[in-house]
Amino acid sequence: MPKALILVADGSEEIEFVTSYDVFTRAGFEVVSAGVELKENHAHMTRNIRIVPDFPSLPSLGQEAVHEYYDVLVLPGGGPGAKTFAASAPVLDLINAFRDAGKYVAAICAGTTALVAAQKKHGGGRGRVTSHPSVREDVETKGGWEYSEERVVIDRNLITSRGPGTALLFALTIVEALAGREKRAEVALPMVIADTL
Repeated sequence: MPKALILVADGSEEIEFVTSYDVFTRAGFEVVSAGVELKENHAHMTRNIRIVPDFPSLPSLGQEAVHEYYDVLVLPGGGPGAKTFAASAPVLDLINAFRDAGKYVAAICAGTTALVAAQKKHGGGRGRVTSHPSVREDVETKGGWEYSEERVVIDRNLITSRGPGTALLFALTIVEALAGREKRAEVALPMVIADTL
């Protein structure tokens, strides 16, 4: 059974967080969320929804072994939340550890900026990615990453997507990457998903 770790911060985008958590659960994944620098016991999301993560912070997970246990690290967008991820040394170290271990790192919307920050801190290869249009310059021009306007982009162990409107496609793509096309179809069918996302 694949294992997914989803990060959440104040100002994370709720559709991107909840859709990923929901779809992974439907796929039978072990799913855990962890707060990053939360001011309270919940994350205050971009549209005033409050999310209580499974773990209030990364250190409570035993961070040194996180990249060994989980198969994918997921970073939702939302401008303020993404800034928190990109400025958090533990998050950048975690991204690097997942990438070095050949595990998947998945970022949607402004979450892609944390990939850029991790690469600046640790070096290593850039990739072909996408993001919300509002942070394209930070990713492409300032970050030097190859940019695509596709709804979801897979480049080796990186999966990126554009925003709330692509959250379902993003989550299903992660399911397929970790569990195969049949599992993706099994999850999508009872959700009555349109042929074109």
